[in-house]
Amino acid sequence: LKPLNMSAGDFDLAVAEDGKAYVNVDLTKIDSPFSVFSYNKRMDPEIFDYIDTQVYYLRAAIPVVINFDDGGKYSEELKQKIAKYVKRHYSLEYEDKRLEHRKALFFGGGLLLLGVVVLVFHFLFSYVFENATSELLNEITLILSWMLIWQSADTFLVSGHARRVDILNSGQLALAEVTFNKPKS
Repeated sequence: LKPLNMSAGDFDLAVAEDGKAYVNVDLTKIDSPFSVFSYNKRMDPEIFDYIDTQVYYLRAAIPVVINFDDGGKYSEELKQKIAKYVKRHYSLEYEDKRLEHRKALFFGGGLLLLGVVVLVFHFLFSYVFENATSELLNEITLILSWMLIWQSADTFLVSGHARRVDILNSGQLALAEVTFNKPKS
């Protein structure tokens, strides 16, 4: 087996000749695409899980078409309802990810500011007082300031990238086209 090379586009194998990635969802084997507990108000979460796993490795620049194969058994009204619920689900997920990212950036900025304030306090305190008790307090404030600064760096650099990727994936699905056709072989 040859290892997959992301830069070579190995993950774009699902992209058709028209430049779009088609996710085919087979609805012919189920009675209803809605959750059994929702009075036909919510889609079955397994459908969204399947779609998410299919588009996870696609580049965000590739347009996605979610194609439901209903075998011709759904009315136009039901098809519109399904399309509306799919678009609403992914739009809400996108907005949720954006809000989560903004909160994390705000929190990270606050931690950085607090860490810098504690570090300045440490230097001022160590300059003014020079006894055994203040030495212990100086060490504690120094450790605290670097913990706060490191946590903010983690928020911005390490986990920030993963959040941005999640936002791009959610945006890609929020803009997805929803169709009802038999998949092309």
